[in-house]
Amino acid sequence: MKITLFGVRGSLPTPTSKQEQREKTLKILHLAREEWDKNPDGFSEEAFVDQLPLPLSQDLGGNTTCVLIEGNGGERVILDMGTGLRVLGNQLASEAFSGKEMNLHILVSHTHWDHIQGWPFFKPGYSPSVNIHFYSCIPNLQERLERQQHPENFPVTFQQMASNKQFHLWKEFESYTLGGLKIIPFGLRHPGSCTGYRIREGNKIFLFCTDVEYREEDREHLLKMKPQIAGADLIIIDAQYSTSEAEKKIGWGHTAVSKAVEFAEMMEIRSVVLTHHEPDHTDHEVSRIILEEARLLKPGGMQVHIAHEGQKFIL
Repeated sequence: MKITLFGVRGSLPTPTSKQEQREKTLKILHLAREEWDKNPDGFSEEAFVDQLPLPLSQDLGGNTTCVLIEGNGGERVILDMGTGLRVLGNQLASEAFSGKEMNLHILVSHTHWDHIQGWPFFKPGYSPSVNIHFYSCIPNLQERLERQQHPENFPVTFQQMASNKQFHLWKEFESYTLGGLKIIPFGLRHPGSCTGYRIREGNKIFLFCTDVEYREEDREHLLKMKPQIAGADLIIIDAQYSTSEAEKKIGWGHTAVSKAVEFAEMMEIRSVVLTHHEPDHTDHEVSRIILEEARLLKPGGMQVHIAHEGQKFIL
């Protein structure tokens, strides 16, 4: 199972500001000068760039949530349709319009704007040779997507997109099969409801838990779920806030970095990817908060990753 991140921001797309880009450039130049002064004859531009830490090595990315899973049997499963879906669609466009049949599966966590607004810009959605299957625990998902593309909101209607679309209604905690992938949807605490997904291929388990507000009072309830999700190889989880921010935004539906890492540790998950970054945080602020709060927890042998666009994981 190959997992690729195409969108990692929360709430709305967040382009890098001119000021933030300038600050990054100045920092890189400062570090380069320090390295040059230490060893001018042995200084290598390539080696220097390769060892830069996040977020200097690359932008975290400004697109909202979208993740691609590629199964060993060729299955292509997309998790959520944030603006990162447009980038993924551009990569798939030549194949989508080649005339050969293409099958795509889209799992939807919920329909807040930042998780569906990439769909009208998804090029394969306009090809008649593409079959798109939507899966969710939302009874009126099709109606919600059509409403997004009402002529008052968008110039092209949902029906005018030429792909073949089918909707599949799932139930929480039921087990479903897509090729070699075994999938179980489960509920998350979030305003308006949200669905997480447990995806298994062989003996590898991946958890997708975007948009969740984990609080201390949830601990006992979540421990009851532990047999179903404990020991997963990888989790992508909402970590939008610092601890202090989360204390001021109770009920907003998002989790502090410290709580996300605590949850992953409680569930004995091997690797945690912290995502859904706060749009008002610069890349530097996102990285600082995650590094500081994760370091304070000292999460044993668990790996903690800062989600960024283009990031890949192989399970």
